[in-house]
Amino acid sequence: MKCSICGAKLKKEGDICSKCYKKFKEEEELKKDVNEMLKIKRKYSIAYVLVKYAWIILIFILSAIGCFAFSSPLEGVACITIFVVVMGLLLFLDKRLARASKAVFYETKIVYTFKFLFFDTEKVVKYSDLADITYFQTFAQKRFGFGDLCVYARGAVPGTTIFNGFQLKNVANVKEVLEKIGEIVGTIEN
Repeated sequence: MKCSICGAKLKKEGDICSKCYKKFKEEEELKKDVNEMLKIKRKYSIAYVLVKYAWIILIFILSAIGCFAFSSPLEGVACITIFVVVMGLLLFLDKRLARASKAVFYETKIVYTFKFLFFDTEKVVKYSDLADITYFQTFAQKRFGFGDLCVYARGAVPGTTIFNGFQLKNVANVKEVLEKIGEIVGTIEN
C-alpha cells in the first residue's frame, strides 16, 4: 500500500503515512488558533507616494517644459495630461496595494494576506518556524515614519522573503510595531 498524499510505501494498513498524518495534525491545530493578538496593515500616504515617485514627476516636468519651449502648446498640454493620468494611476495602485496587504499575529502563528487583481496569496508561518523578524527603512520612509517589516522563516533563502517568509511594506511606526511583535512572539532562537 502507498500513502495517498506523498506516495510513500506503508508498512501497515492505512491511507496515509505517519509523516503526512503528523503534518495534517499540525495544520489542524493551526486552524484552531483564531485569537488575534495584533493586526498590521500597510499604510497609505499620498505625500509619501509623491516623494517615492519624485523622479517620475521631475521627468514629466522637464518634458512639459521642453514641449512648451520647443513644440506647440498642444503637445505641452498632451504631456501634462499624460502626467496627470500616470500619477493618478500610480496613486490608485498604491492605495489598492495598501488595502490588499495585512499580517495578523495569533497565539501560535502569523497569517500574511495579499489580495490584488489576479493575485491572492496567504502565507502561514508558525512561531516555531521563525528565523528572524526585522525591519528596513529607506530615507523617504524614515521621514514619513514608515518601514518595511520583514519576516524570515527557517528554510528561506537568506536575504529573501519569497519562499517561507513575507515582507509587509510601509508599516507605520515600524519600530514600535516590532516591539509589540517581540512581546507576542518572544525571542527567536536560530
